[in-house]
Order: sequence, then C-alpha cells, then structure tokens
Amino acid sequence: METIPVELWQEILLRASTKDVARSCCVSTQWRDIVRDPSFRKLHHDRHATAHDVPDALLVATYNIDSQRVASVFPVEPAAVSPTSSTRTATAPICRVNHMEGYRIANICNGFLCFASHSTAKAIVHNPVTGERLEVPRAPRLPPDQDNARSPVTFALGFSPNNCVYKLFRFTNRTMDVYTLGRGAESTGWRRHALPLHPRNLVESKPAVVIGGKICMATIGPAPYRHPADNGTPGPVLVVDVAHEEPCTYSPPDYGLPWADAAVSVFELHGRLCLAIRTERMIQFWTMPVEEDDDDQPWQLLYKFKVVDDIRFNQFQRLVPMSAWLDGHTNTLCYREGNNVYRKYVGTTTATVRRFSSTKVVIMSWDSKICLPVASSSLSSFQWDIYAGYRPTLLSPLTFASGQHEEDDNKCDLFIRSLLRTLRSQKSQKCRPSPTSAGCTNAKRICCINPRGF
Repeated sequence: METIPVELWQEILLRASTKDVARSCCVSTQWRDIVRDPSFRKLHHDRHATAHDVPDALLVATYNIDSQRVASVFPVEPAAVSPTSSTRTATAPICRVNHMEGYRIANICNGFLCFASHSTAKAIVHNPVTGERLEVPRAPRLPPDQDNARSPVTFALGFSPNNCVYKLFRFTNRTMDVYTLGRGAESTGWRRHALPLHPRNLVESKPAVVIGGKICMATIGPAPYRHPADNGTPGPVLVVDVAHEEPCTYSPPDYGLPWADAAVSVFELHGRLCLAIRTERMIQFWTMPVEEDDDDQPWQLLYKFKVVDDIRFNQFQRLVPMSAWLDGHTNTLCYREGNNVYRKYVGTTTATVRRFSSTKVVIMSWDSKICLPVASSSLSSFQWDIYAGYRPTLLSPLTFASGQHEEDDNKCDLFIRSLLRTLRSQKSQKCRPSPTSAGCTNAKRICCINPRGF
C-alpha cells in the first residue's frame, strides 16, 4: 500500500460513499490523514452532494439532562423507530448536541442538521458525522407587524448544487431573510426579500425539504371562525430557488374535498416533491417535479389510502399531526400518525406512474403497521420526531466560519471589548519609557519601591 501514490488513494476514496470513507480511517494512518484533510472533505462533498441516492431518515429526540437541553440523533431502523422502545440500547446515537435550550430542529439539508431558535433569531448548523457545529449570526429584527407570537416564523437551510453554496433562510408571511454561509461576494450578512404569502401561513411544525437546489414548504389556509391552531385547507406549496433566491408558489392539487380540513406534509420521493394530504377519512400522496421552472406543473396522484383507525382527532378534536418519508433501504413508504407508523412497499422509481384523477386511483392498503410505545407522564420534557432528507457528509460546518462577521455580538460583548481595548491602551502607554533625564527615571524607581512616599 505504501508504494501506491497518495494522489491515487485520494481519487479512489473520492469515489467511495461517505460511510465507507468514514470507516476507511481505521485501515491505515495514510488513509486517515487523507480523510482528515479539509480539502479532501470539500472535494468529496462537492462530488456526492449532487447524487440522486435515496436520503436517510433520522430520529431526533430532545430531553433534559442535568438541567441542560440535549438533542440526540438516531438512525431510523425498521425495528426501532422510537428511542423509548426496548431495542434502543442496541442503537447508539450518531451524536448528541448540548446546550439546546430554546432550539428546535428546522430541517435537514444534505449532511447538516439545522437547529433554530425563534425567540433569539439564531441558528446552529451541525454535522452528526464530525460532531462539529457552527453558530450562524443572528437574523435581523422583524418588522413590528410580524414580531409577535401569532406570526409564524420558519428557518430552513438550503443548498444549491450549481455553485455548491449553502444558504440559511428565515421565512415569515411577508418577508424572506437570507444569509450565505462561507466566503464569497454574497457573504456580506443578512439580506431581505418580499414574500407575499398573506393570508396563507407557513406550517411551522413541518420542516422544509431541499430537492434539486430548491426549498419546498407547505402552507395552510386560514380557518375563519375557529381556533387559530385548526388546520384549515391546504394552501399553495412554496418553492424557493436557493441560487437565485427567487420564491414561487404552486397551487395545491385537487384532492376532492376542498371544504374539509386537512393536514399536509412535504417530503422527497425519488427526487420529486411529494405532498401528503390527510383528511378525516383519506390519505393521499401527490407528486410533482420541481426541477423545471414552470409555474404550471401538473400534480400526479400516486397513492390513496383509507383511514381505518379511530385515532383521527386529538383531545381538542383536531387532526393528529402526521409525517411521511421514504425508507431507501427497503423502498417502502412510511407514514406516521401519532404513535403509529404504517409502511407500504413502493419500489425504486415513480417514473412509470401516469397522471390520474383522484377518483380513478384505487384505494390501497398498508403492508404493515408498527405501534410505537407511548412516553410516560414522567417524561414531560421528552420530545421526538422523524426527519427525512439526510445524506451524510464529511464536510465540517466550521469551513463556513471564515466568512462570518461579528454582527452577532451582543451589546455586552461589544462593551467588554471596548473596555479591554481601553485598559490595554492605557497600560501600553504607561510602559513606554519617558523621554526625560535619568534623575526622573530614578525617582520613578523609588516610587515603585516605596509607593507610600506619595
């Protein structure tokens, strides 16, 4: 192995997957040095970031340990979907993120987890593989009409495969703030764009997905004369081009019940945007390509399932939150509702699916159902959910730290810096030799020896 040039080993490892490259560190010190090289990690990321492989799903659980909020990240497996199950001891977490008070996961973009705090307008980008995290500068203050508890605020990390640039977005109903990570002409701080979504609202509980360099988010229509937490009707799907920072909306599909309340969720299905719509008696999965810049993209109804369980409403008579994702290892469509996970084998592609109306698609049945354990009342601070779209990477988020600015410093930090700068300046002036005679110098020495003489 030592006779093979290092350049050849680099080219071989660049073609391997992230998981195989991470394991190769145990083969030899030469391979470990290659993998630890930041330039190699950047090249490996740029080559595999545009791959069309099926992303993984992660289970993120947050709870309190020794008065600290901790987020643990687990790989989702068919036999162990919840960390409270009896098999969780056999599955170690990928990583643990400490000091997460006030933060919650916003979305997953490639191999980075984005945590955001709406109260402090700050975000953290974390890589579970390397265990490194980057604190993004604080977002600018919102306008007075949007800086309140009723105005939904959503963060999302996006990636552009054309120029391999990551950008952090903050969405409200009327504005869109963007921050570019790393160096470059755009790395000059936060910038604001108009976002005309009102009266539609972003679904804060549903993370955004990144497909083909575009951020896709679900919106919900107003629910007049009802509680603000009610679901309402599905609104347009917001799609934002990460490279050009241009938003557009796509009308929701005709799911046959425009007057009924529905819960919505977006996820990636074989490289396409998939919209799951859950009404009182039906679950529909619609798909649409978002790569083309066409405002009139047709929706395709892929699957339709009938709701057979009685768990359709929570204690407030509202639809139970739901989420969906694709398990790439078994090629099964997973649908979670409350403490139940339903699974259906869908194959490896949706290219052969034709366009149907909602009345011609046959109602399907799930292949299996997994009943998840219910957390006890003693775990009041325990929260968990499943997030899709994870593609592991070796790129460190600290790579983008060099392009950041000091705009995130608060007033206390600025005052401390000014105070230290003044003290050090005065100290340096006292240490300079005085341009006087030797007698004055001796007198100064006497004062230092016997300060009481003053």
